[in-house]
Amino acid sequence: METEFQHVTGKSVGEVVRDVTEFLSCSCTVHAQRRIDLATLLPDLHMHGQFSFALLSEALTQGMTEEEAERFYRHACSGVIPQATISAVLAAFRDRSGEAWKTYERKYGNRFSLSDGSYWSSCLAVGIDAQQMSDVLHYLRLFTVVLMEFAYMGGRNPERTYTWTYYESFRAMLDTLMAEPEPDPLPLKVLAVGGTAGKREGDAYLLSLGLDLENPNPDRMARDVHLDILLKDREGNVIATVKDRLASIDPGAIYHYGITRKLRGAAVASISASAKAGSHLKLSTPIMTHASLDAPRIEESEDGAHLAATLRGGYDRPLRSLTLHYQFRSQEDRILGGGGEWIADGLAEAGERELRLRLPLAPKDTARLVCSVDFDALELID
Repeated sequence: METEFQHVTGKSVGEVVRDVTEFLSCSCTVHAQRRIDLATLLPDLHMHGQFSFALLSEALTQGMTEEEAERFYRHACSGVIPQATISAVLAAFRDRSGEAWKTYERKYGNRFSLSDGSYWSSCLAVGIDAQQMSDVLHYLRLFTVVLMEFAYMGGRNPERTYTWTYYESFRAMLDTLMAEPEPDPLPLKVLAVGGTAGKREGDAYLLSLGLDLENPNPDRMARDVHLDILLKDREGNVIATVKDRLASIDPGAIYHYGITRKLRGAAVASISASAKAGSHLKLSTPIMTHASLDAPRIEESEDGAHLAATLRGGYDRPLRSLTLHYQFRSQEDRILGGGGEWIADGLAEAGERELRLRLPLAPKDTARLVCSVDFDALELID
C-alpha cells in the first residue's frame, strides 16, 4: 500500500484497487485500555462509510458519471466492505438531495470541525484522549494517499481534488486546538459624561444627560450592553439610577448615548456611569455604521423644539426596530445632554425616512448634535 503523496500519480486501475483493498483491510487501534479501532469506531460511524462517501464524491469531482463511479466503487470495495453498506451508500448516492445523503455528508464530508460529531473529528477526540495523535495522523495520511491515487489514476492530472480538503479540515482543527487562547476582552469605557437640568415645576425638573461609551476592542463587537448611570446630590445621596441596555457596539467604536429623565427632589450634583457587555462577537469590520442620521438639527416651532433629520439605512435587509440616541454638544464639544427615541417600525431595506422628534429639553448653548443608532446586529445575518 502506497504511503507517500509523491508516488500517487499515474497508477493503473489494478494498482489503485489493490491499495484500496489493503487500506480498508487494515486497522488503527488506539487507547490501550479500551482498544478502540478507528476503522470500526462506532456502529454508525466507521471507515467503511467514510471511505465510500469520499470515493464517490471524488469520482464526481473528477467528472465521472454516476454509472462509472458506481462501477468503480463496486469493483474496488465489494471484497472488503459488506454488501449491506455498499447498497445503503449507493441508494443515498443516487438521490443526493435526499436525507440519507445529507446524513452521510454531515458524518463523512470533507468539511468538518471540532464539535460536529463527524468521523474525523471523532477520531481526533479519541486520539487526544489516548495520547496517540501520531497514529491518528498516520491513518489520515493513508486514507488521503489512497484516495489521491484514485484522483490521479491512469494519467489524470486534476486541477483540484475532493480529498485534499479532508487534510485541510483536519489541519484546521489541530491549529485551533494548538492556538494560544484568546485574551479576555477589554472592558467598556465611559469616556465623558455631561448634562443639563431644566426649570423646576414644583419639586420636579427635567434632566438631559449624555455619555460617550467606548468599546476599546478592535476585533470584537460588544453585545447586550448593560448601562448603569448613578445620579447624586451635593451630599452624595442617590437621587436616581438610570438602567438602560444597548444591543450592539461596533469594534473600536464610541457610542453617543443620551436620555432625558424627569427627576424629583434635590438637584443633581454628580453623574457617574458604568457599562458591561454581556458577550462579545468576534468581528473586525464595523457593521453598525450603515444606519446613520443625516443633517441633524434643532428646529423651533410654536409647540416647542424638535430634532429634524433624515434617517438612512444602507443594509440589504430591513431593520425590524432600532433606537436613536442623540447628544447636544457645546462649541467646545462638551456634552450638554441628550435623549433617545425608539423607532418601533424600523427601517426598510436600503431605506430612508424623515424624522421630527419632540425635544423635552434642548440646552440653549447647543452648537451641534451627534447621534448613534442601536439595533440587534444579528438581524443582519438571521
